[in-house]
Amino acid sequence: MNIKTITTGFLVLTLTIGGILVKENFNTEKSVYTPRSISNGGVSGQAGYAEYMMLLKADPATGKIDYNLVNQVRNEVMARSKQNNKAAIGLNWEQMGPDNVGGRTRAILVDRFVANRVYAGSIAGGLFVSNDGSNTWTPIASMVGCMSENLAVSCITQTDNGRIFFGTGASFEGSDGSGGSGFIGNGVYEYEVSTGNVLPILTNTTAVPNNSTGAQLSFVNAIASRGNRLYLATRDGMVWADPDGSNLYPSTFSGWTNPILLTPTILEEGTCLDIDIASDGSMLVCFGSKIYTSLSDAYGTFTAGSGHSGSRLSGAIAPSNPNVYYLLRSTGSLKGLEISLDKGNTWSIIVPGGSPCIDPFMQNSCDGPQGGYDDAIAVDPSDWGHVLVGGVQLYEWKYASGSNPIGGSWLKAANLFESPMNPYYVHADKHTIVWPNASTIYIGSDGGVAKSSDGAASWQEKNYGYNVTTFYDVQTAANGWFLGGAQDNGTQLFSYQSFGEPSPKGTTEISGGDGFDVAFSNQGPGIAYATSQFGYLSRFAGSSGGTFYDAELEGLIDAGNEPFHTVIENWESNYDNTSVDSINVIFSAPDSLVAGQTYQYTSLSNGSPIYYTPSVTTYVNTGDTVKVQDYIQNRFALATSAGVYVTRDAARLNAINTEWQRVGQKAEIANGATIMCMEFSADGNHLFVGTSNGVKRISGLNLANDSLGLDRRSPSNVITIGTSSGTAGVITGIAADPNNINNLIVTTGGYSTANKVYKCTNATAASMTFTQIQGSGATALPKMPVYDAEIDYSDYNKVIIGTEWGVWSTTNAFTGGTTQWADESCNGMSHVPVFAVEQQHLNSTESFNSGCIYLGTHGRGFYMTCDLSTTAIDENENNATNSGFVSNLSVFPNPLNNTGTIAFDLKENSPAKIKIYNLSGTLVKTMELGTKAKGNHKVKFDASTWSVGSYVISLESGKERKVAKFIVTR
Repeated sequence: MNIKTITTGFLVLTLTIGGILVKENFNTEKSVYTPRSISNGGVSGQAGYAEYMMLLKADPATGKIDYNLVNQVRNEVMARSKQNNKAAIGLNWEQMGPDNVGGRTRAILVDRFVANRVYAGSIAGGLFVSNDGSNTWTPIASMVGCMSENLAVSCITQTDNGRIFFGTGASFEGSDGSGGSGFIGNGVYEYEVSTGNVLPILTNTTAVPNNSTGAQLSFVNAIASRGNRLYLATRDGMVWADPDGSNLYPSTFSGWTNPILLTPTILEEGTCLDIDIASDGSMLVCFGSKIYTSLSDAYGTFTAGSGHSGSRLSGAIAPSNPNVYYLLRSTGSLKGLEISLDKGNTWSIIVPGGSPCIDPFMQNSCDGPQGGYDDAIAVDPSDWGHVLVGGVQLYEWKYASGSNPIGGSWLKAANLFESPMNPYYVHADKHTIVWPNASTIYIGSDGGVAKSSDGAASWQEKNYGYNVTTFYDVQTAANGWFLGGAQDNGTQLFSYQSFGEPSPKGTTEISGGDGFDVAFSNQGPGIAYATSQFGYLSRFAGSSGGTFYDAELEGLIDAGNEPFHTVIENWESNYDNTSVDSINVIFSAPDSLVAGQTYQYTSLSNGSPIYYTPSVTTYVNTGDTVKVQDYIQNRFALATSAGVYVTRDAARLNAINTEWQRVGQKAEIANGATIMCMEFSADGNHLFVGTSNGVKRISGLNLANDSLGLDRRSPSNVITIGTSSGTAGVITGIAADPNNINNLIVTTGGYSTANKVYKCTNATAASMTFTQIQGSGATALPKMPVYDAEIDYSDYNKVIIGTEWGVWSTTNAFTGGTTQWADESCNGMSHVPVFAVEQQHLNSTESFNSGCIYLGTHGRGFYMTCDLSTTAIDENENNATNSGFVSNLSVFPNPLNNTGTIAFDLKENSPAKIKIYNLSGTLVKTMELGTKAKGNHKVKFDASTWSVGSYVISLESGKERKVAKFIVTR
């Protein structure tokens, strides 16, 4: 290619935009976000999360989760898992961390009989075990594969004979502590250590009341043991049972004993919140605004305590003194911390409520209480007067010896929002504290597991391998990096340790709060976009980052009325031939533009080069102007309380002001509904908007480039709004065909009898028509919530969807009669909720991970597969000088762990050399092969000492070479 570069000394570049700009300047450095806090209205913290999850999982007709359908789906998925998946694509998944970030943990158990063995239970990610004192974690074996069930572990105990039992589901997951987040339990299970199996002990029956909000075993708030007797905190009170002669516990609820009487003739069947058993067998049992104490667990021996108000009560008994009871009371904020020195007969308040800035359930800003959600208390086993209390914060109470009335110190024991490496940091939202000996303490929080080895003086995060992060979204870049927004764990960037992450599958948190939608731009230096709750949006390039609103958007965010879930979408093209943007080349000296000659200019997007080849020779004089199309384009959409905004400047880091246009008014797009997701068409001209009430389309985005043409409030706007029909339920995901702008796949949520997946083949028509592709018979998709979809870039009939029960696929989405669905969760992953599915649609000349698929799961972190990848196909002329001596070159497996094999086919006898480079261009290995004979060859190589990441392999013979790409993981 013969290119003539016009230097900046001979021209001036200006943007050609018609009309008058109506936006104002704003300060791009200003941030309006405070983590986990909102001051101007709206729903904050856990309440917003619970409401959003209900929107995804409830039946839209009732607003409730139908537990009958939950059990039906569970049984259907398990039955399907036993069958041969003949229709499956057969995807093989690799868990991709984060192995340095945890997730919501409500249960921790230190094994009493096996040294250094610790169990941790995630409400979203199942049961994990560590055999080295929490340094490393692995999921229990039965959590992986076709027959796996992603159990919502809420509590755990060990009996005297060493057996491990755990409860599932917690009523504390709801917005008001009343359940309903969608992490639905199914009773009590045993983890059989010798086999690795999980065995049901007491589970829901297959038929429970339709639309019941409290199926009998939809949650088990606490589980305890004394001897081999088990105690359960359930919806219908506290119950216990002993094993029979065969070591079996009753499998029906009626076989368990409720020993607590509300009146002399009526059992206490309210929701039990907590169970504590002293070393001498005495008990403290907590209900809402009520406690019971007993010197034993015998029927009718429990005495009700009075004066203990609070919607959530938790107790703790001193291991070193069975007479000392503690009671923690809250109604969102702290109501009081109490102590009894006589087994609950009399109580003293040692920390009163009403002081928000020393309240463990408050944010750093002294507001936003969450005591119905996060609540933990434990007593030092060596000192009855030393207590830790966890909520949002962590506090420590120490008895002042000799004080009368009894009192002590009340101090914060850890910080929030510090670096995880800070020894005084413990993640927000503590749910359990386990104190096995004076020096060792474990805390389970929304950030996973933390440990102190010095009696709470300092802390360490202990999440290596504890992959239970709850992601909402995932996106990938051309260099193989990927990004996800996670509940209470911000936005996590996976960069193959490019930022010095301490573990092979570690991530770096680039933005805090509750991470939601994310995006990448491959233009310029590479840009990451992150969001968090209530409309917060930021972008990061290199070492810089910040918001990029204009004045109008900044005002909307500041008002505090934005949705909890922040929805964005990005589209870009490095050659958009429909672009109406241009640069003006103003010549400061005479020159000529010769026909057929290619000239390089500079795009408005980050100074990227653009090329212009005139068809006729043009002579120019001083001051002449030539318009050159700027075909490097980006469109970025943000959903707000006022409607949908689009900017064309999101990837233009050199833009002085970011211009946003309101391309869709709230009334015409949502009309009272909630915007759930967005997707651009492949050509960027259409933006499809999924709401809680259907799909709308915003069209005409490539017809104008200013507010006059794009803003719906402008009389001269060129935008049109398309409607749709045929769907039912909350739209949770939209997939656009990368090769045909008329094809869409749409998914819907909710446990209901409605269909969950729809196709559209007229997506650009005035009114889009959707047809269900749920299937029928043995290969139909179970009626479970579906959260996202992706159309394979090389075969539009292949559709991969993320569901409440893992990943499913079809190979005949658009043609071939009745759609057949198959479970794709069998190889390398489990039936965990998958909220996001993303495929790299760039071809292999533009990306290292072409065709690779990434999953953002809500409970088990990231997964990826490159089974549909075109990685390692022929590269273009800029990458390979000549490929005539070899017909193919590939690396397998890809990705690989420690060893790989290079396969190639020589067309003739040739000397051959292999060179391998990392992403930075550094040569990491050379292999002199000598002269190889014509035909197929395979060469093995060792990558065990290489850093994880992307690599380029070059097969060379003289001046000829062939290249391919591969990824190293661990």
